[in-house]
Order: sequence, then structure tokens, then C-alpha cells
Amino acid sequence: MADVAADGTGAGGMERGIWVTGSGTASGPRDECRLTVGAEVRRATAEAALAASGEALDRMRDVLLGAGLTEADLATSAVSLTPVYEQYPTVAGFQASVHLTARTRELAGVGALLSALVVAGGEAARIQEVAFRHSDASALLVQARDAAWADALARAEQLAALAGGSLGAVLSVDETVGAARPPMPVRMAAAAAEAGGPGRVSLDAGEGSVTVSLTVGWSMH
Repeated sequence: MADVAADGTGAGGMERGIWVTGSGTASGPRDECRLTVGAEVRRATAEAALAASGEALDRMRDVLLGAGLTEADLATSAVSLTPVYEQYPTVAGFQASVHLTARTRELAGVGALLSALVVAGGEAARIQEVAFRHSDASALLVQARDAAWADALARAEQLAALAGGSLGAVLSVDETVGAARPPMPVRMAAAAAEAGGPGRVSLDAGEGSVTVSLTVGWSMH
């Protein structure tokens, strides 16, 4: 996107300006995985449902700790307890669900870890999300920003030349940052684990991209 404008600088003349949007993208291997797993059960009483879901999640937590994750890598992300109606307002039981989010850098073992979690949780096990990401995207942001600036500058120089002028001082810079690819959906991994059995889930972290857009304004002589 480009815009060439003339701004009044007083009664004596006009100063021309040009605004251009450049974009740049940088990619790199994802090095971290965030898993959100859970235990969901239905029991006759609220107390029994909450206790059973907690017990199943504890077994899943033990698997994560046994795989080398620490307590700092784990966080409870959701807890719910809802009545199940036979015919409203008659309550037939209660459904409890507890979710745990974990992060790991051992990407090669994520598939086997998911299978082990499903086995540990049994019928209560749920896999809510599997998201591969960059633990630190700052270096990619620098690369994307450099590319976006080069793109904006090249566009502006060409347009200034076409308009019979040259670029002057930078007047403004506006930055927009976005991820080019969304995280991997979660429940697909759960289905694969249940269908394939322990150790048969194959997941690829792939590369992730960061995109930067810079809208830059220059004065034009």
C-alpha cells in the first residue's frame, strides 16, 4: 500500500510526503509444545464426580512429571462441575471436568506422551489442545522487521522516483505483528491416540512464521 500526499507548510509552499506499507516474514522451527489435557467423569453425586476426575487427572499428572516436566511447567487451566438432568428438573448425576496445561521442549516425545496420558486417564482422559510454538520469537521478529523495512523503503524509493522526487526524513512508523500460521488443533491428537493405541501418535512441530507490517511515512523532496 502506498500513498503520496501534499501537505501545506505555510503560505510559501507545499511539502510532499509518501506513506508506504511494507511486509516481512521470518520462519523457524517451533521448539515448544503446550498441551492441555483433562479428566472428565460422570457420577451419581457431585462429590464423587469431582473426586473421580481429580484422581484421573492425578494419574495423568504423574505421567507428565515422570516424563521430566516440573511443577513449574504445569498449571490447572479449568475446573467445572455441572448437573446432568434425566428430565428437568430431575438430576440424574453430575459431570466433573478438570483441565491441566503443560509445556515441554521435548518435541520428539510428544506423541508418546499423549498416548501415555490417555492410558493413565482411562475413559476419563481428554486431550483439549496441542499447540506447537516458539518459546522465544524475538529473533524472528527482528528478521521480519528488517525485511518489512527493506520492503517499505524499496517501494517508497521507487514511487518517489516515479513522482520525480527523492525521499527525505522519516515522518512516522507504525508496526503490526501477526503469526502467519495458527496453532495445531487439539482433539485430532486425542482421536489418533485412541485409535492407534499407546506410542502410535505421530506429530510434527513444523515451522512457525512471524509477519511484520510497517507503515512508514517519508517527506519527499
